Amino acid sequence: MALDAALELKEILAQYDLGELVDLEKNERGFVNTAFAIDTVQNGEHRRFFLRKYKRGIKEEELQFEHSLIDHLVETGACPAARIYRTRLGESYFHHFEEPEDTEGVFYTIFDFLPGEDRYTWVDPVLTERELAESAVVLGRFHNAVSDLAPRGRRAEPKIIELLPVIAATWSACPGKSKGTVFDDCVLENLALVGKNIQDTRSRLNEPAARRLPELVIHCDYHPGNLKFTGEQVTALFDFDWSKIDLRLFDVALALWYFCTSWQGPEDGRFRLDWASVFLHAYQDYLHEETGAGPLSPDEVRYLPILINASNLYVLNWTILDFYAKDVDPEEYLVFLKHNVNFTHWFEDPANRQALEALAASLLS
Repeated sequence: MALDAALELKEILAQYDLGELVDLEKNERGFVNTAFAIDTVQNGEHRRFFLRKYKRGIKEEELQFEHSLIDHLVETGACPAARIYRTRLGESYFHHFEEPEDTEGVFYTIFDFLPGEDRYTWVDPVLTERELAESAVVLGRFHNAVSDLAPRGRRAEPKIIELLPVIAATWSACPGKSKGTVFDDCVLENLALVGKNIQDTRSRLNEPAARRLPELVIHCDYHPGNLKFTGEQVTALFDFDWSKIDLRLFDVALALWYFCTSWQGPEDGRFRLDWASVFLHAYQDYLHEETGAGPLSPDEVRYLPILINASNLYVLNWTILDFYAKDVDPEEYLVFLKHNVNFTHWFEDPANRQALEALAASLLS
């Protein structure tokens, strides 16, 4: 065990009745929070948990939102979500102040360690057809489960329609923040292309019909890296800390973007319509058979292509914010940026747009 981390986590575990820490393993996959698999022993019994140390700056009301959502999913059994353990004081999180002068503090939560294989990340996932379909059904189960949920607290991030003007301003401000790297060169080369794409997307989503699309609690980070698999079955769904109330269609579109956009060499950024067809029809077929959120409506189907594009912009926004806020490797983030830009080129091709619209329309036949 790393001594500093062990001392830190022992202090956190003292707030729970979960035994004594005997081992830990840091999860290296995340970009936002810090997480560990922790092993404890209590009365001779060995147990494993998942401990998350949230990023600084998260608001308590955001944790309340996330945790009330997870509690609901666990209670209903709708999705394979990890149970949250309560502290000795009955709280779903522990608020720790690391230094006497620390007025902000850090939040910790301990979850069940769910079974299954961490088979993919959000980068370059290539799923089998069965895995795609199973993932789509779990998303449908999630949407059904939350269709009437009114969670406590709230997520601070605006809804996607309100976020697009912020994304536009963030993108246009990039040249003024230049670090003089290959990442910045790519931004400058594509400043006009992406700027126009954002403007066109805002225009479509400001239409009255778009503003009437149904809203519910969305996962907002539904990608293969947030799922575990046993065989081709999904056995765990996690990372609900980006969840918020927004368009149901945005959750579906963002999932499609993550699952179905290729990262493969010259194919990078190409949206795989065949993969998307498997995912969409599995999602739609499941919701036709179940009560709750219901299948995508004709209006949702009509706006699906533009919401998939908005999903690319949503991830692009994370890419540029993270790059300019941190001391990161420009070459690593250039891969992410080029992926976003390549998708934009794909989407701006009229033939591709027409094919995507035809795929969406097939859901109604």
